[in-house]
Amino acid sequence: MTMTEPNAAAGGGFTAVDAPLMTEVHARARTILTQGPVPGDFAIAYEQAAGEAINWVNAELISSGKPPIAAGGHAALRQRVISRLAGLGAFAPLLADDSIEEITATGCDNVVVIRSDGEREKAAPVADSDEELIAAVQVLAAGAGLSDTERRFDRACPALNLQLPDGSRLHALRDVVDRPRVTIRRFRMVAATMAQLQALGMFSPDIADLLAAAVAARCNIIIAGPMASGKTTLLSALAGLLPPDESLGTIEDNYELGLHTDPRHEVVVAMQVREPNIEGVGGISASDLFRESLRMRLDRIIVGEVRGPEVAVMLDAMSNGSDGSLSTIHTSTSAGAFTKMKTYARKPPAGYEPEATAELIGGSLDLVVQLAKSRTQRWISSIREVCGSEGTMVVSNELYAPTGSDRSAQYSTPLTAARAERFAEHGWQPPNAPRTW
Repeated sequence: MTMTEPNAAAGGGFTAVDAPLMTEVHARARTILTQGPVPGDFAIAYEQAAGEAINWVNAELISSGKPPIAAGGHAALRQRVISRLAGLGAFAPLLADDSIEEITATGCDNVVVIRSDGEREKAAPVADSDEELIAAVQVLAAGAGLSDTERRFDRACPALNLQLPDGSRLHALRDVVDRPRVTIRRFRMVAATMAQLQALGMFSPDIADLLAAAVAARCNIIIAGPMASGKTTLLSALAGLLPPDESLGTIEDNYELGLHTDPRHEVVVAMQVREPNIEGVGGISASDLFRESLRMRLDRIIVGEVRGPEVAVMLDAMSNGSDGSLSTIHTSTSAGAFTKMKTYARKPPAGYEPEATAELIGGSLDLVVQLAKSRTQRWISSIREVCGSEGTMVVSNELYAPTGSDRSAQYSTPLTAARAERFAEHGWQPPNAPRTW
């Protein structure tokens, strides 16, 4: 590599221009990892291999009469080697920056980061070539070469989704795009509370009371919004209102909700879809997981983000009799969530007709909570009550509608009487009077 590395302390061998030395140490560390048993904790394995490799290379430098690696450069060199062993490479410094929320690389040298305040800026290249970038992602796909659960990233499997050690989500695409594309998203405040989100301006106190009553009343809620609008964060906050002793099941394409790592929940069975192997066997679908979940006597089943036919699984979870399910979907309006769900449900393997889907939505879903975002803010812009269906149409009331210059949600239409009574049992009272415009 010719990528610039951090300067070591003065007075030794490892400096910003010693990238070949870093490559040599990395290669030696990889060799060490393949020569003996690997500790169960990969972090320990990488640390040990990097330390041994530095000592070995140092000895080689001294024996050949060259200056050894400076003592002050050991820590920086070791950290870069560990990052490369883990497949993170030049992404590691970006992931170490807590202010960065998203990283995108279109090819090795067109790298953009989005910070938590919405600011975008260019970043240094993450590899010397597109081929090297693909190789780095392949290391991650193969579990850094040490895992038995390899995930491929090649011409036959040009798309990759996986979770990095810090919980970030990586998506990569190759061959079907002009240059390899890598996107890393970091989930902020996954374990946020409703009070924290209210303090950040995501919703008003009366909306907080409404949502708390809806969760307590075991309503089925879908959170809608554009990408990076805070859907997962709000879902986690709503789940945080559940009694801690309730047993939860989560069904996801990839682990993103993180409820199984949230200390607010005592029992969470986290389930993840599994793609079939190269022989076409071993796949586990969301429908398979839902059927298994019904045998577990779980209090609530939560289906993660709906991106396609798994909408049928979400509707099944919301109509299985236990109620209180949560899910998320990408839409720009609360009413648009119904159209999106009907479109998804028509795709195989579900193949539902729009009328059947509308009937399922009308009979199982209670609320659609719509999020909106700007570069610096995320907020609830609409809350829609589902009241039933008529033919292919879902009947709903927009309880809170976007209004004013900031398009935040304001009370607009009362709840239906039956649901208002249900919410009142859990302490909710409507605002004084509906607004008119």
